[in-house]
Amino acid sequence: MNGTSARYDFFLDSMLMAMKKVRAYTADFKSFEDFDQDELVKDAVIRNFEIMGESVKHIPFNFQRRHKQLPWNHFLALRNFIVHEFFDVDDEVLWEIIQTDLSRNISDLEEIVTSR
Repeated sequence: MNGTSARYDFFLDSMLMAMKKVRAYTADFKSFEDFDQDELVKDAVIRNFEIMGESVKHIPFNFQRRHKQLPWNHFLALRNFIVHEFFDVDDEVLWEIIQTDLSRNISDLEEIVTSR
């Protein structure tokens, strides 16, 4: 690992940990309705989506361009929406991201992290 990558390895690891936490927190839910009824889990999920997006801000753009398999801009956009428009966060959208994108994002980021 060179000195430059050491500066943002922490943020890649933080993103990966946040993704895995979201997966763990929601693993037992069978439906959106189950997820929607658990305010504590929804709060934890929202916080970890914030962490993912905040981490992206610290990862160099040239690194992001080399690893286009992750939707870096989407992570950041979701973080910004959550932070600035928190009363309008659509829990169904979060659930859809968890169901359709999260596993692939975890796999892609794990590949990036292990190859650095």
